[in-house]
Amino acid sequence: MKNKRYVVVNSKRFFVFLTIVLVFLAMIISLIFTFSSAHSSIHVPKYKEYYVSHGDNLWNISLEYMPKDYDVRKMIYEIKSLNNLETGEIFHGDILKIPIYD
Repeated sequence: MKNKRYVVVNSKRFFVFLTIVLVFLAMIISLIFTFSSAHSSIHVPKYKEYYVSHGDNLWNISLEYMPKDYDVRKMIYEIKSLNNLETGEIFHGDILKIPIYD
């Protein structure tokens, strides 16, 4: 039996092809590993319950619980969305969920 021998006619074109194939394989492998880790994590938001007293408003509550160097308007938005509030009106006796950041 004869063994087939391959001859590279154009070495530059061969190495370009080989490089493209290796880059493509590396991209596929990296996508496989990133997709598996993205779907396995479960995000559980942490929050604290706050009982609204007479005279409380979202601005002061946000100032009290927001992290340092954080925008108070963003904190108000997050409190409103966590509690399904359409407006900023809160009343005495309401229980609000306040997001906690580590």
